[in-house]
Amino acid sequence: MKKSLILLTTVLMLMATSCTKKGNNAANSLEEQTVDTATNAAASANPKANVKTVDAMLNGADALEAIKKNYAGKVVLLDFWATWCPPCREAMKTVDLIKPALMDKGVAFAYITGVTSPESNWKEMVPTIDGDHYRLTEKQWVEIGKLLNMPGIPAYMLINKDGSVAFSNVTEGGYPGNEIIQQQIEAALSK
Repeated sequence: MKKSLILLTTVLMLMATSCTKKGNNAANSLEEQTVDTATNAAASANPKANVKTVDAMLNGADALEAIKKNYAGKVVLLDFWATWCPPCREAMKTVDLIKPALMDKGVAFAYITGVTSPESNWKEMVPTIDGDHYRLTEKQWVEIGKLLNMPGIPAYMLINKDGSVAFSNVTEGGYPGNEIIQQQIEAALSK
């Protein structure tokens, strides 16, 4: 009798724990949908700011390839940044001086950050930055950093129309300046 009571109690506790975990997953899923909806709604206030997603199950290399494939046939500047990074934000203001003319030529701008950028800050900033925005998982962000030997941010990679790398400063970091970026983009456009 005592063993049956212990067994029954254990089974009930396991069932209660399982239900709680499922409930939390459902709540987390709903929360993620709400966040995505809120971010997309904020971005829709600026039609030139687009929130894009990458499958969270992809590893870093595959996530980077998935991002690059979104721009097949286009020249795209990948900007690796974070909301808490003052040099990143300053570089964005600087590139804004040349961005409209380059966008008119069909150049895409993709802003890539990770979970170290607080989601609330990221959601506030997205509508103010023309271009496509990706927020990667911690694992993807770390793996891309290792893959590219990226010691810090901001860092930039220019992708040709065929998906190859036209220019990169990811191993040095820092914004190389509008003159260099514009020259590299114009060269990539002429290919």
